[in-house]
Amino acid sequence: MAVISKLNSLLDLAKERSSDRRRTLLREVTDMFFDAPPERDTPVSQEFDDVLSALAEQTAQGARAELAERFADAPLAPRGVLLKLARDAIEVAGPILARSTALSEAELLSIAEQGAQPQLKAISQREEVSERLSDTIVRRGDDETVAVLVRNEGARLSRESFESVSERAERSKVLQAPIVTRKDTPADLLGDLMLTVENQLRDHILERFDGMEPAVVEQALAASHARLSQRMEQDRDVQEAEKFVRGMAVRKMLDGSLLARLLREREMTRFHVAFAEMTGVDRVAARRAIEQDCIDPLALICRSAGFDKALFVTLAVLRSNATEDAFRDARELGQIYDRVTPEDAARAMRFWRMRRDIAA
Repeated sequence: MAVISKLNSLLDLAKERSSDRRRTLLREVTDMFFDAPPERDTPVSQEFDDVLSALAEQTAQGARAELAERFADAPLAPRGVLLKLARDAIEVAGPILARSTALSEAELLSIAEQGAQPQLKAISQREEVSERLSDTIVRRGDDETVAVLVRNEGARLSRESFESVSERAERSKVLQAPIVTRKDTPADLLGDLMLTVENQLRDHILERFDGMEPAVVEQALAASHARLSQRMEQDRDVQEAEKFVRGMAVRKMLDGSLLARLLREREMTRFHVAFAEMTGVDRVAARRAIEQDCIDPLALICRSAGFDKALFVTLAVLRSNATEDAFRDARELGQIYDRVTPEDAARAMRFWRMRRDIAA
């Protein structure tokens, strides 16, 4: 009980107005704790908790941040003061949220449900992040926060979270590298992203596919195609478009001029069907290549299909998301096309055509 008596004496001294003295007392009590850490749920542990909590409330943020840094790696840290520090400003809470093993999953979930992005980002950096915690972070986190989580190999992601992040990555470059390079990203979701990411990340996906059994790759691509087809709005006039394209092919008018006209006049279903027919990809790939921001898939498909540079540039600037100034960028678009080697195009198209054959 000598420790409790000394703690009470120190707490009485803490009533002094001097902030420097209170900070010194906080350090002294913390030193006492680490000299002989008491077991959890004992009278001594509770006394330390009460005294540290009272002192921390009376000290400046810098002193609380110093206290948090010391207790972040202490498995027997007093729970009361630990939770107060974990719910403090991020400058204080950061080390606790990122490193403390004394916090339970329930406590972390509560903080994740209520915390702002800095708190979620700190939790995302923990050595281990459970599936439930990851689900909460994916649901509430912005792209920057979720990218931190996905890069963390100690974070376990559920299938639902993988699908959510993958779908978001189709529109967010911030998420593309983390989800593509993560070792346990499901192969079928990588198949989704092949139609979205830039060439460097696509090469990473293809390398992973090269290391798989062919049957596994086929299964992944089939699942990818089925999911993306279901997500896309079903066009009512697909049959009419297919009939139109067959007629143009018979009349030998299925060519680059037709593609440009269809795209310019925004006859998008006819364009998707005609583009897919001329390039050998499925309609999902054709639609995504023309509608998304990333230009690399369109360049790969056009290069592999033998389209000349002028046709690629024309299609690129006529896309649905092209700007009024897009024609000024024709030279840059041509350079993008030139950088795609026939070997790179053929390698990517092998998988896209496999998707088409599986869907047929």
